[in-house]
Amino acid sequence: MLDLVFIDLEVNPQEKKVLDFGAIKSNGVKLHTSQKKEFENFIEGFEYICGHNICHHDANYFDVSTDVRFIDTLYISPLLFPERPYHNLLKNDKIQSDDLSNPLNDAIKTKELFYDEINALQQLDKTYLQILVNLLYDKPEFNGFFNYIQLKPCGDTVRLISTFFEKKICSNAPLEKMVGYAPIEVAYALAIISTNDKTSIIPRWVHHQFPLVERVLKRLRGTPCDDRCLYCSEFLNPQKHLKRIFGFESFRRYNGEPLQENAVNAAVNNKSLLAIFPTGGGKSLTFQLPALIAGITERALTVVISPLQSLMKDQVDNLEKKGIVDAVTINGLLSPLERQNAIEKVESGVASILYISPESLRNKTIENLLLSRQIARFVIDEAHCFSAWGQDFRVDYLYIGKYIRELAEKKGIKNIPVSCFTATAKQKVVSDIKDYFKDNLGVELELYASNASRTNLRYQVRLVEPESRKYLELRELIKTKDCPTIVYVSRTKQTVKLSDQLKNDGILALPFNGKMDPKAKQSHQDDFINDTVQVMVATSAFGMGVDKANVKLVVHYDISDSLENYVQEAGRAGRDPNLEAECYVLYSDNDLDKHFILNNSTRISCAEINQIWRAIKNMTKNRKSVCSSALEIARTAGWNYEVIDVETRVKTALQALENAGFIQRGKNSPHVYATSILAKNYEEAASKIDASKLFLSIEEKTRAKRVIKSLISCKHITREDTEAAESRVDYLADILGVTKEEVVDVVQIMRQEKILKDDRDISAFIESTRKSQEVLAAFQKLIMFILNKLTDDGILLNLKLLNEEAEKLSIKTNVKNIKTILLFWKSKSYVRLNQENQDLVEVIPQMTIDELKNKQMKILSVSNFIVEFLSQRFESSQKKEPLILFSIIELLESYNNGLFVEYHAEVHDIEEALLFLAKINSMKLEGGFLVLYMGLNINRIKENGRLQYTKEDYRKLDEFYRHKIEQIHIVGEFANMMVRDYNAAITFVNDYFFMDYKRFLSKYFTQERLVQIGRNITPKKYDKLFKSLSTLQKEIIDDDLSPHIVISAGPGSGKTRVLVHKLASLLLLEDIKCEQLLMLTFSRAAAIEFKVRLRSLLENDISFLEIKTFHSYCFDLIGRMGKIEDVKDVIPQATKMILDKEVEPNRIIKKVLVIDEAQDMTEEEFHLVEALMESNDNLRVIAVGDDDQNIYQFRGSSSDYFQRLITKYNAKAYNLLENYRSSEEIVAFANKFVTSIQNRMKSEPIVSRQQANGTVMLTKHSCAGGFEVAVINDLKANYRDDTCAVLTSTNHESLVILGILKRNGIKCKLIQSNDGFNLSDITELRFFTEMIRQNICSPKISKEVWEGAKRALNEQYSQSACLRLINDIVNTFDSNYEEKYMSDFTLFLNESSIDDFIKTEKSTVMVSTIHKAKGREFDQVYMYLNSPSISSDEERRKLYVGFTRAKRFLSVHYNTTALDDLQSVATEFRIDNTQYDSLEEIVVSLTHRDVNLTFFKDKKALITRLRSGMTLDISADYLMKDNHKILKFSKAFSDKLMEYQKMGYVPSKAKIRFVVWWYCKEDDREYAIFLPALYFGKKVRTD
Repeated sequence: MLDLVFIDLEVNPQEKKVLDFGAIKSNGVKLHTSQKKEFENFIEGFEYICGHNICHHDANYFDVSTDVRFIDTLYISPLLFPERPYHNLLKNDKIQSDDLSNPLNDAIKTKELFYDEINALQQLDKTYLQILVNLLYDKPEFNGFFNYIQLKPCGDTVRLISTFFEKKICSNAPLEKMVGYAPIEVAYALAIISTNDKTSIIPRWVHHQFPLVERVLKRLRGTPCDDRCLYCSEFLNPQKHLKRIFGFESFRRYNGEPLQENAVNAAVNNKSLLAIFPTGGGKSLTFQLPALIAGITERALTVVISPLQSLMKDQVDNLEKKGIVDAVTINGLLSPLERQNAIEKVESGVASILYISPESLRNKTIENLLLSRQIARFVIDEAHCFSAWGQDFRVDYLYIGKYIRELAEKKGIKNIPVSCFTATAKQKVVSDIKDYFKDNLGVELELYASNASRTNLRYQVRLVEPESRKYLELRELIKTKDCPTIVYVSRTKQTVKLSDQLKNDGILALPFNGKMDPKAKQSHQDDFINDTVQVMVATSAFGMGVDKANVKLVVHYDISDSLENYVQEAGRAGRDPNLEAECYVLYSDNDLDKHFILNNSTRISCAEINQIWRAIKNMTKNRKSVCSSALEIARTAGWNYEVIDVETRVKTALQALENAGFIQRGKNSPHVYATSILAKNYEEAASKIDASKLFLSIEEKTRAKRVIKSLISCKHITREDTEAAESRVDYLADILGVTKEEVVDVVQIMRQEKILKDDRDISAFIESTRKSQEVLAAFQKLIMFILNKLTDDGILLNLKLLNEEAEKLSIKTNVKNIKTILLFWKSKSYVRLNQENQDLVEVIPQMTIDELKNKQMKILSVSNFIVEFLSQRFESSQKKEPLILFSIIELLESYNNGLFVEYHAEVHDIEEALLFLAKINSMKLEGGFLVLYMGLNINRIKENGRLQYTKEDYRKLDEFYRHKIEQIHIVGEFANMMVRDYNAAITFVNDYFFMDYKRFLSKYFTQERLVQIGRNITPKKYDKLFKSLSTLQKEIIDDDLSPHIVISAGPGSGKTRVLVHKLASLLLLEDIKCEQLLMLTFSRAAAIEFKVRLRSLLENDISFLEIKTFHSYCFDLIGRMGKIEDVKDVIPQATKMILDKEVEPNRIIKKVLVIDEAQDMTEEEFHLVEALMESNDNLRVIAVGDDDQNIYQFRGSSSDYFQRLITKYNAKAYNLLENYRSSEEIVAFANKFVTSIQNRMKSEPIVSRQQANGTVMLTKHSCAGGFEVAVINDLKANYRDDTCAVLTSTNHESLVILGILKRNGIKCKLIQSNDGFNLSDITELRFFTEMIRQNICSPKISKEVWEGAKRALNEQYSQSACLRLINDIVNTFDSNYEEKYMSDFTLFLNESSIDDFIKTEKSTVMVSTIHKAKGREFDQVYMYLNSPSISSDEERRKLYVGFTRAKRFLSVHYNTTALDDLQSVATEFRIDNTQYDSLEEIVVSLTHRDVNLTFFKDKKALITRLRSGMTLDISADYLMKDNHKILKFSKAFSDKLMEYQKMGYVPSKAKIRFVVWWYCKEDDREYAIFLPALYFGKKVRTD
């Protein structure tokens, strides 16, 4: 052998500079130097220089004579060591070494490898060796090697290959052509073909550098020839492999059609295909067989993409049961060790089938694996997911084509074949799938489908009404058939409920649904397959891939949501073709309603995608990319982040934005670069690890050594992107079989021990150091406050009450911040949270309170230090850049070395503090290992901040959702048809799948029905909701295009009805979810009425729908319980919080805002509306009101704000002018009067739609006042057993009228308010509430506790005159809240008014002021107008409200000229000149202002014994009971008494109206008081 020298260089890849040289001569003389000249002198004179990757790397960094030949051990090694376990010095393209920067050691190893290669070459067959020489001699990578061993080309290369590889390659392969254009690739392909181990594969670096090798290998071994040569006949013969691998003699046929065989042959012939196989049709074998053949022949990997993780595992397990271990799955259900094992199988070539989910395509480890293997094809299961016309369109499927195309580009190959499979697909779906792959990959899918249907299945539909009878039918079927049965239901909870019911009736049944624990699912599935149980009650999640041949009965308890799914699910019966099976549907129209509701709740709308886009824009305001969790994005977008599947919904929206080019999802994992290793070699690193006291266990030290060894093995990398992949934390975790967190832990410790360099890999974005410090200080106070509330056993916190209490202590807070703290504790497993409702959360510490306090105090200590540390760095930087780079170890060392250290910190303490600072928005953090907690890396592409995700972008998704609605209707049509005509129904199904979809629709659906099946509601329900509406009302309901709508609704025009039906339309037909709609009213009674009517109309849960008063909603936003005394500033405060972004986004992010009685808005309320509009993109406002009925100007309301929605915001205006309440006569009277009001919105008159005649009596009195008796006389003469009201202008007048009615023995009731107190202050309700509190042990009130409290209330206060009212209040809450919480009841009482519960009754005359009567209607209305004024529009509108309360009889008594102009339109006009005597008795109701509150303070025992309705004595300025003074009049009321006496009235008696509790701010305590009514009689004249 000739003398030669072996060399290696250490090169800085960034600077392209040599750091170190190493060399060894063949005689053993060595050199290790950093001097290039010294190195060049050492190697001078050698004819051959040998190195690993010398040709294209090391030779670029030194100068030698042109006569020198290079020997490269890299390129020859795969040819000489092609079989596992390869060479022990090699890993992929690298020399294995434990030294980091010692090129001499690597040169020595190169020398050892070279002589091993010489020895291996001498063992080669001479013919094979000559083939390699002929192919490679003139190539620079090989020339030196062959020259050194003195081998030269000889013979006919093609003939040599053909002879030597006979029966190992296709005889008809174009060898001559391939040898001509790809000799190196042919050599590498032949090397792998020459091995006997089918798991040996071509190294990844060869695939990358010589991409044609895949095409060559496929042509030689994986492409059947037409002549069926000896090789192809044996190795590419599916029939032979079918027998050998699966033991089957023949392929399955469908009515004689060889569908399975044809599809297999197409795959073996490398064609791309779409196969439509019925359930149980052998789909799995159809792609598994070609995959296993490709694994044998080409050592290729087939990638199977499936949406179901459990199905992947089942398929792998089923293959293992057959002795086939070539398949693996990599998914989220695997443990780290299982994942490592699967990755190793793929990487090493053991696996030839890899099952993954679409989401896994974003994983860098998966990409790394696929780049390292020859890919036979991609198999896409459930391919209908590509089509918007399929039953399960998934936007993440649309990423698959892009991924395959980019993977092929990275591999340097033209394309990768695809096979698509689905069990059912109609023509439009087929064309969508084919078009998708044509557009994205440029491939034509060959279609393999059968028209054959399953002949061993018998279908039957039973109409079951009412739905309650379904269970009886089901039980009878199961008992009669007595066979393995699958029962399908549409809801998760139903699986458990129904299976329990069956078990109770002696039938062995188990539930199965997607929400179950994976182990429980597997256990239940195994029990069913093994016949341990007879019945499986399941959602559609069950059955896919389940191989159970003896199922003879499938019952759809709820019909499927599409014919595709029904056919698939029914097809799980009779998997054995020789077995007759039956498929029943127990059908009712409600089945479809359930699907429509579910469809609407799961649908993601264009507006919601824009909400996510808006969140991304906010998060990338100062940078192009963001790293965040799905939950954080949901929270920023204003979504309810506590709902089920919110992460899936966020990812769907992100995928839609990516498909439209708005963003790009990155692959998200931190790196630990090999260049950051400070130890010289593995031994030094291992020694430091052993000596370290920071590692807590031998296991941690072992893990650290494995990580450092893996990093060291990355040092000689051919390609930089390989380094990026192999040093990623997720990749290290995957290949080592540990968690990402475990990798991070040991890396941080190695940084502390200076084994790894401490890179500044985290960035903090600080807008203002002061703001960061203030935010942290505010949270610090709030945290200490909350910590002091917690108990070891857990505590139920009312977030509003907690917020109020914190505010009283001057702590800057809001509910959003409280939630942030609780959610942080939850994320760190410090506490467990049980969210009872929006305001109530149970906090259960997972450690002692002292431990929790200590942990949080440590976090706060470290957080304060970090903010100070980074603030100083920010202030000291010259440019004041807001982005500050730092590292965790840097912070750790600085903190622990500080002068005033409170705690000794560990790495995890720094990490927790950083996460805490990020969560509270003290600063924005990115990079480092924090990305592990964030999960999603998003790059913003579209820079234009005003750009929106458009309807065109949304078109595909919209198509899918619209078609989903049609599918539900179509399956309902099938069910009804099956009942009428079995054969016609079967034809209907066949036409659905095989006929052009438009032709199918036109054949079976009339034009009217086509309109119906486009609605997300059954025709029956649609008619029930909307058929009875007028043309204009229907126009309003159907208006889904106007950005805003203003409905000016005249009195009696059915405003409430229209609004309720509009709400129903929004929820059912306009893609609005309950949580996206907000309705604001001016009274809780109205809010309750809307909810009651809507629930009755929809017949489904609307618990997430917010219908609140303006004040109630604002109290929610600011986080306080609603109380009368706090009402004044609540709306402006809430508005400011919205504008300052201090409100939890999901409380204000809405799609529709509905305003009832919008004419009553004040400036503050309108500003709130505008703030909501500003905070939402395209918030749709629907405002309903009547400017003619704006009678609250005294509190600042104005219809100008109502009109401003039209003038400023271009709302579409509708006028509802048809009055369904009042007779024509009353409407004419009101129309005449209303024309005197200025600046009205309605120019046309109101039109009565009542047929019955009415009466309008106008009586003008000549007396100055006191004609109340005349009104009552009028009433007595005309009153019938109808609803009736007497309306007055003042409360005093109402009390007078009430007294006269009572003295005349007429049953009457006063519509009164609770002036100055909350309902919760009334002693009867206080008692009731206390009874509940004493008997509940959770926030929820049980039925037993509720009923018990009611019984106690009625016993304790049986003598109370207001007991009936109290029971009405309690019962109203009872009927409107299915689940009762104490906080809801408290809120209900605080926000309600007494007049909300005073119901209009027949045979009872209601007495009210006009203001309190607004919103009510009566058959008869009598109005007492003493000196009425019409000098202002407000006065006119008040009278107009009073007139329009009447339905058929209106009698107006007045005593001025104000109404004289109306005489002509009254049916009867009278003049009454009677001078009425003053009243015998008047009644005055006292409020808090009329009594001396301090007087009550020492009389609790006396007051609490009093009852409403008790009569009291009067003595001067006092009220007496049993000779005890129990009330003292206030000074102001004492003066009033004197005035009454001057008028000739003296107090005769008093009655208690309410006993209430009064809060005294000075004492900070409550006192029992009572509010009486005083009765005054005429003073008896003594003369």
